Amino acid sequence: MTTISLLATRQIAMLSTSVIAGLTSADVDALSSAQIKALTSTQIGALNTSVISSLSSADVGAIAPKSIIGLTLSQLMAIGTTQVSGLTTAQVASLYSSQIDNLSSALIEALNSAQVGALSSAQLAALSSAEINSFTTDELAAIKKVNIGGLSSAVIAGLSTTKFAALTPAQLAAFSSTQMSALTSAQLAALTPAQMGALTPKQIAGLSTDVLHSLSSGQVAGLTNRQMSALSATQFDALSSAGLAALGSQQVSGLTAAQAATLTAAELNSFSADEIAAIKKNVVAGISTAAIAGLSTSLVSAITTAQIAGLNSAQLRALTAAQLATLSSGQIAALKPDQIASLTTDAIAALNDATLSALTTRQISSLTAAQFDVLSSDDIALLNENQVAGLTSAQLATLSSAELNRFTTAEIAALKKGALTGLSTAAIAGLSTTLIASMTTAQISALTSSQFQALTSSQLSALTATQISALKPQQVANLSTAVIAGLSDATLSALTTRQISALTTAQFGSLDSADIALLSAAQVAGLTSAQLSTLSAAELNSFTTAEIASLKKNVLGGLPTATIAGLSTTLLSAMTTAQIAGLSSAQVNALTSAQISALTPSQFAALSTTQIATLSTATIANLTTATLAGMSTRQIASLTTAQFDALSSAGIAALTETQVGALNSTQLATLSAGELNSFTTAEIAAIKKKAIAGLSTGALSGLDTSHLSAFSSSQVDGMSPAQVDIVIAAYRSV
Repeated sequence: MTTISLLATRQIAMLSTSVIAGLTSADVDALSSAQIKALTSTQIGALNTSVISSLSSADVGAIAPKSIIGLTLSQLMAIGTTQVSGLTTAQVASLYSSQIDNLSSALIEALNSAQVGALSSAQLAALSSAEINSFTTDELAAIKKVNIGGLSSAVIAGLSTTKFAALTPAQLAAFSSTQMSALTSAQLAALTPAQMGALTPKQIAGLSTDVLHSLSSGQVAGLTNRQMSALSATQFDALSSAGLAALGSQQVSGLTAAQAATLTAAELNSFSADEIAAIKKNVVAGISTAAIAGLSTSLVSAITTAQIAGLNSAQLRALTAAQLATLSSGQIAALKPDQIASLTTDAIAALNDATLSALTTRQISSLTAAQFDVLSSDDIALLNENQVAGLTSAQLATLSSAELNRFTTAEIAALKKGALTGLSTAAIAGLSTTLIASMTTAQISALTSSQFQALTSSQLSALTATQISALKPQQVANLSTAVIAGLSDATLSALTTRQISALTTAQFGSLDSADIALLSAAQVAGLTSAQLSTLSAAELNSFTTAEIASLKKNVLGGLPTATIAGLSTTLLSAMTTAQIAGLSSAQVNALTSAQISALTPSQFAALSTTQIATLSTATIANLTTATLAGMSTRQIASLTTAQFDALSSAGIAALTETQVGALNSTQLATLSAGELNSFTTAEIAAIKKKAIAGLSTGALSGLDTSHLSAFSSSQVDGMSPAQVDIVIAAYRSV
């Protein structure tokens, strides 16, 4: 049958399985590589097992990959390491998983690196842990990463640490989560940092807590920040203290808030200053209060301003006095107002001078009244102008006068006017005159009634003219009479017209004569009728003529008649005609003859007929001819018979033509012949026809010819028969 070697490859492929089955080892050995390659998978499967076992490695390598799959179980069991060594990578790759599974462990161990690298994931899945462990490290490294997933969890778990450590980073990165979960602590501990670093975040997330706890510090140090971020809080918590201490800044920057929440104070203190600073600000909020409270002062100093701003209220309250004392001015300045407000009173009380001085205006404003109240007097004295400007009314309410007096004049002036209402009356009353004088006009004006009432006379006297002018009328009205009485000359002189007007009767009445004499014309112009009612004649006479003239006409009615009667003629003469006209009838009636005589003609002319009606006959009798000449016709006409009769002959003679024309019959009836002859002929002619009947016959009979001739026919028509007879008789006697 050796003649088979003479057949062409096409003829070889056409041989029946019975023929093939009859071939001897010598027959097959005589075949060329091409002829062997021509054998089909069916023909290969028909070869006798003894023939298969006698094949050389070259003969095995000549079998076509598509034909090698024809090997039967008995044939596979018959081949040896010699035949296995002849398998090409293509042949290995074409073998069924079941064929691989039927290879003995010795044959599997005989595979070389190239052959192992040709194994598919399905073929690898057919191998046992012992068989995989039989591979050399080079052979293991030859497994393609795309096929590494074929290794079962059991096989993975059964790998020796040496063999496991031989896997390449690329192969490890191809492990599934199931494969990762099968890893033992010993296996993972055998990996180099480079291999650890090759694992994907998803693979890392699949590691058990036991495995993670067994990681060496070097392995933990090799983890990337993405890998660190992939660990759950439980997994992260499983890392050993040594492992955590090995973390670098880059890894720490990848921590999550949930991971940070698992850190103990000891673990946190194992970080370097740079690592502490690398924690993201949104992650800092996850750190427990216990860990925060246990953080060393040196690491507290390493916290960035962004991290400081990220601390929550509970974390801030957990800070110890020693920790707070180590915070820099920059760190303190980074605290948000709501964070400041969350600090305990003990923490606030423990702030050192540098820390307190570093607080911003907004931070100072955020302190609660309870927090602010724990500051000592020395702390209060440390506050600067900008900080004082941020104080609230609730904070100011906690200050004593002693603490308030620790402020500088600039700081007092910096207080917001809206906050001043918080100051207690006791604190206000105890404020030094120097500080009172430093208050702005807006601040002075903002004081409440009770606060202003608490001011002492010395404090009020310390107010500048500008400050005094800023007082609201109501503030002035709320001052006690004792305080008003104690005002200094300068303070009193600084009061505005409106402020003077606001003084109550009692307040104004508390001013002494010297105070009254100090009032200016502008201040006097603000006096009310109620205030004037308190003045004595002596006090009123302390006014200057300008001050008297500045009094409003509608308030003069408040002057008592006794005070009016005591007014000097000089001051009376200084009164305006409007003021004179504003006097009540009782006040005019109280004027003495001397005062009335002192009135200028224009002043007297300003009197109403009602006012004139109150004048006594004695007063009327003392009127000067100039005054009489200045009287209006209405005033002349309003004189009673008794008043008109009291006029002197000179007064009668001083009457003007217009005034005479205003005389009524009862007034004319009082005239004597001499007084009537003192009229000019024009004045005689001016007597009203309806009034001429009042002339007495005696007066008419005494008229001279010129005066008689002055009567008009109309006037004569108004005379009574008796008067006419007298006039005719007087003419005849001439």
